[in-house]
Amino acid sequence: MLDFLTHDMLAIIWFVLWCVIWGVYFIVDSFSLGAGLLIPFIARDKKQRIQIQKSVGPFWGGNEVWLILAAGGTFAAFPLVFSKMFTFLYLPMMLLLIGLIARGISVEYLHKDESPKIQNILMWGWFVGSLLISLVLGVAFANFFKGLAIAAGGVYEGTLLGLFTPYALVGGLLFVLISVTSGALWIKVKTEGPLAGKAADLAKKSTIAVLVFTLLYLAYSFVGIAGFTTNYSVTPLLYVLPAIAIITAILAVVFARQEKAFMAFCCNLGTILFVVESGLVSIYPYMLKSSVTLEYGIDIFQAASSQLTLTIMLGGALVFVPIVILYQLWAYTLFRDKIKETELVNY
Repeated sequence: MLDFLTHDMLAIIWFVLWCVIWGVYFIVDSFSLGAGLLIPFIARDKKQRIQIQKSVGPFWGGNEVWLILAAGGTFAAFPLVFSKMFTFLYLPMMLLLIGLIARGISVEYLHKDESPKIQNILMWGWFVGSLLISLVLGVAFANFFKGLAIAAGGVYEGTLLGLFTPYALVGGLLFVLISVTSGALWIKVKTEGPLAGKAADLAKKSTIAVLVFTLLYLAYSFVGIAGFTTNYSVTPLLYVLPAIAIITAILAVVFARQEKAFMAFCCNLGTILFVVESGLVSIYPYMLKSSVTLEYGIDIFQAASSQLTLTIMLGGALVFVPIVILYQLWAYTLFRDKIKETELVNY
């Protein structure tokens, strides 16, 4: 049925899917990361910690499916990129893995132990894990947009400290701030009582910080990063992406101040989606852009799997991705009720 698609066409389709899947992952995981970043600072006692845990507990595991899809899609569709990423960025990948493990253990066991000491360890484990995930991914994607130090023959000449350039740090801080804002707004939407009030007050401030860093990050990208505007010059319609990112960041500030938490939450998700996509469209046709010279980078056509592999994978994606989406929509509908502190009588 998909025999009419050439290898290059399939490579382009999978690059688009890769961009979309990463964008969706950043959307769906941002609020659980934000909840972890906030829990040590806005939860005054165990009941409020459990409120936060219960607000994300039914969803965070399902949200990780998109990270698995992103990683698995990279491995199967662009194996050369996958191998190079783990070669070039081994230490950041390990930090990301440690963050994912720490976050997962902490979220699942936070409400299952009565020991205050264990509770405190798990609470800070959730915080550290969430910080590592959001910061590492923000720094990593900023480096993808800027380009890695890939020299002739695919040799990587960069260092771990070299990844933490001012541009990458701005990107990392932006991802952390967006996650904090998503977490605060999600807590406001999903809980009632004093905790929701504290989260709403925090969101009024953090949305402003997100707007400032979004403007700074996009300005830095378009003015300070070599080659970032190349695809935008060829296709001016792409400027719609960063424009929407800025508009949604402004609207998030407005809605947060008007106590319209759900609308502010959606706008904040729009900001992270369109910031990420604004960067991803800038690197096409490369997946690993070289900051040394473009010709040393790895493009989607040389990195792509065989035509047969890409065709089979596309058929599978067309079947299973809608199933994942429907399942997650069902889960969000099933657990739509607010979490009230007064209902946690056993804690």
